[in-house]
Amino acid sequence: MSSNTNDRETKWIEIQKNTFTNWVNEELRVSNRSVSDLGTDFCDGVNLVALVESLQLKKIGKVYAKPTTRIQMIQNVAIACKAITEDNIKLVNIGNEDIVNGNLKLILGLTWHLVMRYQISTRKTKSPPKQLMMNWFRVSIPGVRVNNFTTDWNDGIALHALIDNLKPGISPQWRQLNKQNKVQNCRDAMVLAKDHLNIPRVISPEDFANPALDELSAMTYLSYFVKPNSPGYYATLNWVCKQLKTTTISNLTTDWNDGYNLCAIVASQGGHIEGWPNLDRKDHVSNCQKAIDGGKDLGVEPLLTAEEIADPKVDHLSLMTYISRFQHLVPKKKDEEKIGIKADLNNIRTGVQALITLLYHEKDLKKEFLQVDIAGPSSEQINCDTAWKEKYAECKFVPKEAGEYNVNITYNNKKLVGCPLVFTVKQDLSTVRFITPTESRCRVGSQNSLQVDSADKIVGVLTIEIHNPNGDIKTMECQEEDGIYRTVFQPKNVGEWKIHGYIDGEEISNSPVVFVAHDPQKAWLTGPSKGVAGEHANFIVNCSEAGEGTVTADVRHVGKEVKCEVKSDEEENDSYQIIFKPNDSGTYFVYVKFNGQEIAGSPKSLDVVDPGQITVLGEGIVRGLKGKECKFQVNSGDIGGNISVLVERNGKEIDTRWREISSTALEFSYLPERAGIYKIKVMWNEREILGSPFHTKITDRSRVSLMDDLTELMDENGHLALVCNQETRLHYDITDAGPGSFNAEVLSPSGKLKVNLRKPDTDQIEVAFIAKEEGDHYIHLYWSDIPLDSSPIIAYCPGPILSVDHSKVILTGSGLREARAAVPAEFLINGKKAGPGVPKVIAKGVKMDPSVSIKPLKYDRYQCSYTAPFPGAYLIYVYWSEHLIGGTPYKISATMKGAGSKVKVSGQGLKGGYVGQELKVTVDTEEAGNGELTASCQGQVHTARCDVIDQRNGHYLIRFFPTEAAYHTLTIKYDHENVPGSPFKIPIGEPPDPRKVHVYGPGIEDGILHSYQSRFLVETSGAGAGQLAVRIKGPRVDMEREEHNDRTILCQYDPQEPGAYVITVKWSGHNVRGSPFSVHIFESKEELISFIKKEKGLNINPRAMETPWREEI
Repeated sequence: MSSNTNDRETKWIEIQKNTFTNWVNEELRVSNRSVSDLGTDFCDGVNLVALVESLQLKKIGKVYAKPTTRIQMIQNVAIACKAITEDNIKLVNIGNEDIVNGNLKLILGLTWHLVMRYQISTRKTKSPPKQLMMNWFRVSIPGVRVNNFTTDWNDGIALHALIDNLKPGISPQWRQLNKQNKVQNCRDAMVLAKDHLNIPRVISPEDFANPALDELSAMTYLSYFVKPNSPGYYATLNWVCKQLKTTTISNLTTDWNDGYNLCAIVASQGGHIEGWPNLDRKDHVSNCQKAIDGGKDLGVEPLLTAEEIADPKVDHLSLMTYISRFQHLVPKKKDEEKIGIKADLNNIRTGVQALITLLYHEKDLKKEFLQVDIAGPSSEQINCDTAWKEKYAECKFVPKEAGEYNVNITYNNKKLVGCPLVFTVKQDLSTVRFITPTESRCRVGSQNSLQVDSADKIVGVLTIEIHNPNGDIKTMECQEEDGIYRTVFQPKNVGEWKIHGYIDGEEISNSPVVFVAHDPQKAWLTGPSKGVAGEHANFIVNCSEAGEGTVTADVRHVGKEVKCEVKSDEEENDSYQIIFKPNDSGTYFVYVKFNGQEIAGSPKSLDVVDPGQITVLGEGIVRGLKGKECKFQVNSGDIGGNISVLVERNGKEIDTRWREISSTALEFSYLPERAGIYKIKVMWNEREILGSPFHTKITDRSRVSLMDDLTELMDENGHLALVCNQETRLHYDITDAGPGSFNAEVLSPSGKLKVNLRKPDTDQIEVAFIAKEEGDHYIHLYWSDIPLDSSPIIAYCPGPILSVDHSKVILTGSGLREARAAVPAEFLINGKKAGPGVPKVIAKGVKMDPSVSIKPLKYDRYQCSYTAPFPGAYLIYVYWSEHLIGGTPYKISATMKGAGSKVKVSGQGLKGGYVGQELKVTVDTEEAGNGELTASCQGQVHTARCDVIDQRNGHYLIRFFPTEAAYHTLTIKYDHENVPGSPFKIPIGEPPDPRKVHVYGPGIEDGILHSYQSRFLVETSGAGAGQLAVRIKGPRVDMEREEHNDRTILCQYDPQEPGAYVITVKWSGHNVRGSPFSVHIFESKEELISFIKKEKGLNINPRAMETPWREEI
């Protein structure tokens, strides 16, 4: 055997194994099981038993759920195999141990038997299932040639055609598909089949398009199109129902056993069915045989015998394939069927023209072949006028005598189907009729008159009967006058009352006359008493005991009509719903009538409030920041009710606080501890208002972190060094920043630069831009439109790279003018405009040549430093790419180093202050000689701004601005040497908050001069660092003040005269709460009481005023 043949066999076995595995898993889904390898996963029998139970829809025996021995595995497999053989499946050459041993080929064979039995064909038939399936597919896709279940399906076109045939329009371009795109065609078709027809993909597109595809795998997949309740199954049923204009046929098995439906199909195609349609539906086999014979006449060969079709266990696939052969037949009509008869001959009267309509569709119909013969009771031929119209003819005749008539209509000497027509002509009583009232409805208990007009032609006895809703019959008495018979009836209960008229037992023409009695007092209206504007109000009218009638409704609001809808209640047949939407607040009235009369409970009022007035405002309902309190307000206007709020994150409730800010408004606040989407429900009377729930985005911009280390990219000013015309990229991690959006903009000296925001990963942002000109660039970074703490990043671009030109080098710095012995002197080589040259510096001295350190900065600049070892003269040579720079060498005279120990530091700033306050320190260097003064201020976390201002007289002013409430370290150096006292420890407190200063005591209350206690306390605890100022204005006063501790001050004043005193208490220049205090001191108690009543509107018990102020100070 060749290697190609071996490879092909290996491939089809692999395809079959995969397909059967997928089929098994589809069947095992109901038991939440699955297999991955048929060769091993059936070995213990557990999955095999589950598969058989799924297919047979029943339990088949007790199974070892977790077999541990081979015996238990064999017993499990035996249970499954026994159930299979008992269900008429013959197992050949496979035993229990073959399955336990994992014999793959035998297991694949067993699986195929299960597919055949339970999915393709439920019982054995004369025609093999393969042939039946092939025949059905050929009929279903006549535009595609399919002769096998392998290569004819590989290109996917047949599959597309099949799908489009079963559900037209989902693959309309299948004829234009490229046969070379086999796998893609199959993949697209399988996706459509899954999405639109629920066909599981038990085979992969690659396998279906593989030339090595085997029949069994293909048939397994394609069987999903023809199995019971499949798309093909229902497509065949739909065609049958449409062909027969019925909806009573629901299957392709038992509904066909009596042969009647099959005969109907044959007859609909023009086939001859003996005795049709008057068949004995109990003679199943005979009817089936008639259908088979009729089908043969049409050229359709049977696939089943009549006995098989009549068998309730008939195989659906055989019947489905047989029926499908009729779908594309051109119906054949016989001569007697070319003309149809339409006639209503059930109530023909003498002297009244009768009509028989003949229908035809044949264009070549020969009118002369038509013969109409009508014979009456006396056997005389009745004259018949035939008028030919387009597609039909009218045969009109007038019978002159009562009795039996026979009509025979032939075409080409053959009786039309349905002939002869036999009917009876009755005496004409059309002129005897009820004079019916215009209104058929009547109210219970009302008097109703009924008349019969005989037109003087009654020959016989007139009888009038009344049938009440319970079926009771009563004969009414009549009175005749001038050929008019009159009677009166009075309905006693609701329902349908029928009045029949008979002459000698034959009912007159318009009998019966029907009256529908109703009782509006037994209908009642119910509904809510309160409603909400903008929401539908629903009222119920219960008519279950009121009889039949029409419900009308009228809704009024402030005298105006409101549109409403009256419709039947879907759940209660005898109830109606009155639905309307109140758009405004106020009282609405609902008026309801039943058959024009008002019912019980009408009118009913509805008080409507408008929750649309409720407004929700505030940043906290839209967005917020992690860790920062979010607030929003809910204003309910004047509608009242209860407002409640629920804040959730991922289903977890968040603590919410509220406070009343007015009689109609509440402020809600919550503290988001994590970033994310917060759901806020705002409810009025336990129902959410319009717009609720609100989804608030809480972000945490602090978690937007820079992933790049910019240390090496910063210049000495802390600015990001940019390279001209080269893309700069910054990467940020936004994993924990919440549901925000990242944005960035770069401002260059000429305006905004184009910024590209890229996402190299889901939670990463890359900011990219290209600097094109010299100057500062500001990189602004935002998270949800809020700048990051690090924004903006200041960057500098030196401009385009220039060619090397040493004449453009600029030298700056004090180290080129002066130096002090043992003190580093510095200068700068600025080659920004000189191109990328290489610097070199040589220093020469009289006694010793100092070494020069060159530190590269950004933008072709270099910081140079040297230290003169002794006072004296020095020369500094500077080169740029080996070219001596013009103006060099510089001649330097080094002097003695400054004496840092003689520097004096003073000022209030050394005593401390509070956050944000400007603190000042004075430095005197007059006695220290020439030198450089430097200063820095460091808090616990942050470095504070520190400015050194040279007064040009040997004195310096140092200003620093603390940023945190903690000790700051102020370091002052003179020529790199700490001055006396440095570093200084500076205490820094919180900024002053006058709102937290409390003043209390008898000294700020009104009183009587002779007993007045003028003491009061000022408590500054928690008010931050500040200065207390107390000022008292009055007629005559002496003031004292002392501290009890660091934060509590006792104040006392001694008023000498009665009068008004004003006590002003300020903390760091701002009035504290309650300040200024107005104090009134009187000579007598009576004056004090009178003042309090008049000025403050209070009634005071005089005894209460004798109780002294008891606070211990």
